[in-house]
Amino acid sequence: MKKTIFSLVSISILIVTSMSVLSIEQADVGKQSLSSRGEIIEMIEQIDEELVFYYHDRLMDFQPRYTGTITCELAAYYIYHEFKEMGLEVEFHEWKYAGFQSRNVIATLEGTDPASNAVFIMSAHYDTVEVSPGANDDGSGVAAIMAAAKIMSQYSFSHTIQFIAFSGEEVGTYGSFLYAKKAYNRGDNIVAVLNADMVGYADTVEGGKIIRFFHPERSTWIADYAINIGEKYLDLIDLSVESLPNYMGADHQAFVYYGYDGVWIAHHDGYQWGHSPEDTPDHINWTYQVKATKFLLACMAELALKPIDVQIILESPLEGYGHFFNRRIRELPFGKRWAKGLRGLTIILGRALAIADVRSNEEVKRVIFCIDGDFLSWDSEPPYEWKIQGRFKPLRGKHILKVYAYTESGKVATDEMDMLIFTRSYLYQRR
Repeated sequence: MKKTIFSLVSISILIVTSMSVLSIEQADVGKQSLSSRGEIIEMIEQIDEELVFYYHDRLMDFQPRYTGTITCELAAYYIYHEFKEMGLEVEFHEWKYAGFQSRNVIATLEGTDPASNAVFIMSAHYDTVEVSPGANDDGSGVAAIMAAAKIMSQYSFSHTIQFIAFSGEEVGTYGSFLYAKKAYNRGDNIVAVLNADMVGYADTVEGGKIIRFFHPERSTWIADYAINIGEKYLDLIDLSVESLPNYMGADHQAFVYYGYDGVWIAHHDGYQWGHSPEDTPDHINWTYQVKATKFLLACMAELALKPIDVQIILESPLEGYGHFFNRRIRELPFGKRWAKGLRGLTIILGRALAIADVRSNEEVKRVIFCIDGDFLSWDSEPPYEWKIQGRFKPLRGKHILKVYAYTESGKVATDEMDMLIFTRSYLYQRR
C-alpha cells in the first residue's frame, strides 16, 4: 500500500513536470537505415526482459484501472510521460460516451516518405475491469507496445507509426471506437492495426512457440504477412503465427467497422485468471512476453518500411452514415451496438454511387466492383465509380460491397464495406 501511494505521488509530480490492402516491396529509410534483415535484428535484440518489465512494473503501480477512475487517469498520464521521454509526438484523445469519460494516449513516429500518408497502428488497452490489476489483460500488451516504441523511436521508417494505448475497452471498446470513427472522418489512411491484448502468458511448450492472430477475412493479409515474419525471424524469436477467425470484442474491431484492416493478437494458452483479482504480475511468463514483444516489433518494422505499390479506398458511400440515393443524411448512432455488428454500418436508401480512389505507382489496368463476392461491374479509367445495384433482383438487406484494383503487372488491392441497402434497381430486368 505504501508503495502504491508513493508511486501515485511520484507520477503526479511527473505529470506536472511533463505538462510544463496491399502489395509491398523493400525500401531504404533514413535516421538509422533498416534495409536488411540484419539491421532489423539489431532492433529486435534490444528488446529484453529488463526493458519490458520496466514498463509493465510501473503500469502495475496503478490498479485496478477501471475506465473513469483516478488510477486509470493517472495511468494515462504515466503512459503519456513515457512516450514523451522517447521523443515521440504525443497527444491525448479525450472521449466521453455512455456515461464514461476517459482518454486514449497516441504517440506518433512520423514516416519519412513524403509521398506516403499511410499510417500503421500498434495498440493495446490500459484499462481493466473493476476488480482486476490487469497484469496480462492488458498490462502485457501495453508493456509490449511501449517497449517496442522505445526502440523504434530511435529509427526512421517510410510510413507513419502510431503507438496507441486505449481506455474503455472493458466497458464496450468505446475508446477505440471513438478514435477509429474520428480517424475515418478526418480521412486517415490507416493501413493496418496490430492490437496486442494478452501477450504475456504461456504454460506449455507448444504455447511458448505460438502467437495467435484473430482477424476478419479482409485482414487475412496481415496474418499471412505475420506468418512470413515468423518464418523469417524464427531463429531469433522462435514464435510462429496461428491464424484464426475474427474475435469482435477487442479494439482492432473498431477500425474494421470503419473500413480499415486490423487483427487481435494474443497468446496461445488459456489464461484462467482473466478479469479477476488474480490477474497479477506473478502469472506473467516473462520469456514469452519478451518473445511476443520482439515479434510485434519485427512485424511493425517490416510493414512500416516497405512501400505500398497499390491501394484502393472506397470513398463513397461513407462508412457509418445514412444515405438517401447519393445524398449523405447523417452519421448513425450505433456506438453501443458492437455486439450486434451495427457500428460503422452504412445504410443506403435508393441507388447510390460507389466511388473508389486508387493509389498506385504503376498503371492501373482495371477496377472491379462486386456485391457479396459476385462480379457486377468494372471500370478501366478514373474516376472509378459504379451505381450500386443487384444482378437479377434488387438489393434489400445487408450486403458487402467490395472493390478490387489490378495493376498492369498483376498486383491487386481490395477494399470493402458492409451496408444495409434498399434499392429497386438491378442489372438484368425481365422484359
